[in-house]
Amino acid sequence: MTLADIAKNGVVGAGGAGFPTQVKLAASPEFLILNAAECEPLLHKDEEIVRHFTDEVVAGFRIAMELTRARLGIIGIKQKHQELIASLEEKTDSRIKIVTIGDFYPAGDEVTLVYLTTGRVVQPGELPISVACLVQNVETLLNVERNRPVVEKYLTVAGAVANPMTIKAPIGASLADVLSHFQITASSFVIRSGGLMMGELEHDLNAVITKTTGGLLVLPADHHLAVVYERYADPHQTVRIAKAGCDQCNFCTELCPRYLLGHPVRPETAMRNRMFSSGDENCFHPGNAFCCECNLCTLYACPEGLDPKGATLIEKRGMLAQGYQGQALPVKAHPMLDYRKAPTKSLMQRLDVMQYKDEAPLNEIEFNLSRVRIPLKQHIGAPAKSFVRIGDRVKKYDLIGEASGDISANVHASIDGVVSDITESDILLEKLS
Repeated sequence: MTLADIAKNGVVGAGGAGFPTQVKLAASPEFLILNAAECEPLLHKDEEIVRHFTDEVVAGFRIAMELTRARLGIIGIKQKHQELIASLEEKTDSRIKIVTIGDFYPAGDEVTLVYLTTGRVVQPGELPISVACLVQNVETLLNVERNRPVVEKYLTVAGAVANPMTIKAPIGASLADVLSHFQITASSFVIRSGGLMMGELEHDLNAVITKTTGGLLVLPADHHLAVVYERYADPHQTVRIAKAGCDQCNFCTELCPRYLLGHPVRPETAMRNRMFSSGDENCFHPGNAFCCECNLCTLYACPEGLDPKGATLIEKRGMLAQGYQGQALPVKAHPMLDYRKAPTKSLMQRLDVMQYKDEAPLNEIEFNLSRVRIPLKQHIGAPAKSFVRIGDRVKKYDLIGEASGDISANVHASIDGVVSDITESDILLEKLS
């Protein structure tokens, strides 16, 4: 297995932003860390992958270790998964160390995971490789080991559905295609694509599954979270409510995972800036450029139901628009870090999702799709360029979009079909009758 093979197959980070894997594995870390610390409430796809494909995940991890020449492999996994830990211990040797962590959010954030597994603090604005660490997601390494084009995605469907499941869906299938296999228990509902904390509210059921879709969470339209998501989609609402309600209690900062790692992120300062500003984008706290957007401040820490995350993002985006990168100084973890974590059960209570089944066993679903719409950009970096023309017949796994630039990724057909349309953003494949 080579980096060229990984690039050819279009493998990208399956657990987050979709960074092209061949680029990431070109680094030379001391520690290669397998991120099995899934932490978004109700999501279980990484857990199910480890349970059902242990051999393949470990084999993919070994391939990545060989490619990076890492001195030690570390598997970061929650201590509660004793069955999975035992299975992993049977498959690993002295070159791979299993480090168990607590059940809290955001344990799966890569900067947090680096600290939990190695004790090293990634400095503000830096990547884990700056402290000789490289983090890879479970599904990413499964795709590395399988050594074939990535045309399907594992994801959890949960929330207001009768039987939550983790499934494998063709890339390019619509949300409607996926949800048609589930009994939704709410008469009117919204979809959170990704996760309750860091996902996006998806209004269009014609939107499609991509290489980075980790879950579809169904919520009643009148659920507390659905109301909050809609309210704070408008930055003007964030500012208006900050002016009306923030009492500067400081809880948002004191529970901020980045602040607890020593980073100069201060959501309460962003709230104060919004309270006393008249729209001047120069009114910001420089450290807020390093916010990781975990949403813990808004959805867990704030006792008033305000939007510190939104206020922090206003500052972050304003600084980026002005080319300002924030002030980064050498930092160390806060002495109270171990006492201020957000337990998953407490977070679920705060989010009002305890009524939903917190399980999603892996199940096979047969998709018989008449069409798929495959985005040319499912990753960080430049979009792929169409490799086909309208009218071309393609087979599943055929290359249809070619990587363009140093940071980009190939995309492939997820069904047998004919190319019926090509736009700047995607390629439409129709199944042959």
